[in-house]
Amino acid sequence: MRPLDMTPHRPYRPMAQTCHTRPLADKQVLWVHPAPRLHPQGRFLGRTLRQADVGAAAELWRASYPEVYGSVHDYLLYPEDYPERMALEETWEADTRGKPHCMLVVEEIDTGRLVAASLMTKCDRNLQIEYSFAGTHPEFRRYGLMKLLGKMMYDMTLASGAEYLTTFLETWHTITQHETLKWGRGWKVAGIFPGNFTRWAGGQEEYRACEIHLYQFIRGGDRYATQPEEWHLHPKLLPIWNALEDLNRELEHTSTTPEDASHD
Repeated sequence: MRPLDMTPHRPYRPMAQTCHTRPLADKQVLWVHPAPRLHPQGRFLGRTLRQADVGAAAELWRASYPEVYGSVHDYLLYPEDYPERMALEETWEADTRGKPHCMLVVEEIDTGRLVAASLMTKCDRNLQIEYSFAGTHPEFRRYGLMKLLGKMMYDMTLASGAEYLTTFLETWHTITQHETLKWGRGWKVAGIFPGNFTRWAGGQEEYRACEIHLYQFIRGGDRYATQPEEWHLHPKLLPIWNALEDLNRELEHTSTTPEDASHD
């Protein structure tokens, strides 16, 4: 954080009356190295991404999540983009702080084939981790591989220093919506964003997809979040907030761990 004399200035209006504050400081989210985790069936292993994996990982994303082609997220499809973005097993000590993305993969043990993967993205200054993507090769769906990765991801977030988790659900992927809203997993619905991201429609065509955004506080992050009592929402927005709160209260009594927001 760069020092700056802000004493001549003041916020637009006094805030943080309903929450804690803390001194400004440098903040860091760390990719804490996870131990490899065996799938209950013993056939698959969840682990971190290695340098030798990048070509196979990019091909896996092309098969499992081709819709990102041409979008802001299409770096997943290009192995040459991985070294500057992804935390890698061989350079983990340096990458734990410097790389914005962490990809976990599932390997079929007997063949060494990568069959599923997930991606997290961090924002240090916001102490935030986004569960960005999860994908399973079409030939390996329905094995519960996302549950394996989801548990690894959640353990990593708890050790990372992050206090705010976010994710988004594709509205064309009904299984993800059904399972996430059915079981809750600690996520709260933030809103529905029509046209949020461009997505591939096949050939060389694209469209703007609608996404459902969710959030969750961990490690006491909610202590620093202002409460509705001091918000200045327009009256026409209040019914929307109240409807979201009603929905989120329904989800709250279910699981308290987000694990996987994306499913097989």
